[in-house]
Amino acid sequence: MSLSNFQEDTRVLENKNYKGDYFCITFHAPTISPSVTPGQFVHLRLPNSPDLLLRRPFSIYDVDTELSTLSLIYKVIGKGSKALSQVSAGTTVNLLGPLGNGFPPANKEKLIIIVAGGYGCASTFLVAKTAVNPGCCILGARTRDDILVENEFKQTGFEVNITTNDGSYGHKGIVTDVLQQKLNGLPYNQSASIYACGPDAMLKAVGRLALKHHAESYLSFDMPMCCGVGACFTCVIKIKADSRDGWEYVRTCYNGPVFEANDVFFE
Repeated sequence: MSLSNFQEDTRVLENKNYKGDYFCITFHAPTISPSVTPGQFVHLRLPNSPDLLLRRPFSIYDVDTELSTLSLIYKVIGKGSKALSQVSAGTTVNLLGPLGNGFPPANKEKLIIIVAGGYGCASTFLVAKTAVNPGCCILGARTRDDILVENEFKQTGFEVNITTNDGSYGHKGIVTDVLQQKLNGLPYNQSASIYACGPDAMLKAVGRLALKHHAESYLSFDMPMCCGVGACFTCVIKIKADSRDGWEYVRTCYNGPVFEANDVFFE
């Protein structure tokens, strides 16, 4: 069930270009920020954009409870994100959140492995920031230009591994190449907890690899959303169920966006 949430008129403190087409926007959000847990998201209403009626969901990248701030990382890919990139400091933006069920607290007895594809790092960074014991992080992208939050992850004490499809930075290949190595290299008396966010194909591969190695794995799905509160059923995924087909649809905004890999119905 979705955690308690709030609607808040927040003030934009900064909206800066992070790199390339990626931006980081920070809000003063004293009502929402204290309640955020890793993996949750906010539903944002674009200001001064009457032609863009639907809210936009964004994973919460970072919070500072002392300063009452909340930050998002996003990529300019369409009309909505383009409009967001042009929002200036001091603008009031309405946020609904924190929404969804995020990642469970890390088990300090297990090795934490974070796997992030593209700006899946935005959903997983708070896992590293709040972890009692640092683990390792695998960041993957198409090219070096799409690798994000590398230094920020390093500052949490996590070991950072990089993969790029074109080999322009780090290991040439995909994140599961490195994940396979990490799981194969675990001592016989140690197990892992995997926290992942990225494209569906990546999540499916991570989930299957985790199940093969009997590692607990939590997958954050980035699905198109309209309402963000479980009313419209546009963001469903298949979960295992005692039914004729062996699965049922559930809403990622309300039941997720984080699901245990063992519960997901992979076709």
